[in-house]
Amino acid sequence: MYINEKHLGRGPGMAGWFGYNKSKQFDLAQEFVPENTAGAWQIGTPHLFSMAPLEGSLKLFNEAGINNIRAKSLKLTEYLMMLIENVLFPYGFKIGTPREDSKRGGHVALQHQEAVKINEVLKANGVIPDFRYPDVIRLAPVALYTSFEEVWQVVDIIKRSMISGEYKKYSSERGTIA
Repeated sequence: MYINEKHLGRGPGMAGWFGYNKSKQFDLAQEFVPENTAGAWQIGTPHLFSMAPLEGSLKLFNEAGINNIRAKSLKLTEYLMMLIENVLFPYGFKIGTPREDSKRGGHVALQHQEAVKINEVLKANGVIPDFRYPDVIRLAPVALYTSFEEVWQVVDIIKRSMISGEYKKYSSERGTIA
């Protein structure tokens, strides 16, 4: 994409979250803060070629059944929250996700003052978490392919990091991408 430099710094005509300032993109601010580059002109709609593979995944959702997927999702997140309470609470963790099934989606918000560092530990161990400033790690066990054993393994990685102090070797500065 080419945008003449004279247009940089002005808000794009159609703002989308892809054009948000990457260093603040997940701060959940109420105002749009655009990039100061041509990147500000990106919108939030994926192009057709990026969406084409969805057709195959939708067949899997239909085969499994959305009610079955939701039921397993609730069991996975409930199990994750139970493990957090029983294993991680002594290390200063909190749960920011509602316990009620009707108020909970498919992820658990794990809160800790060292969340940035712990998020890096998880990534270094092959887990793909989602960080939200200032202290939230979102863990989303996906019902179609995440096992209960894998949920346990994630909590064990965090516990071992807290016991060993492994998390301390990581920077407190979050990266551009969570």
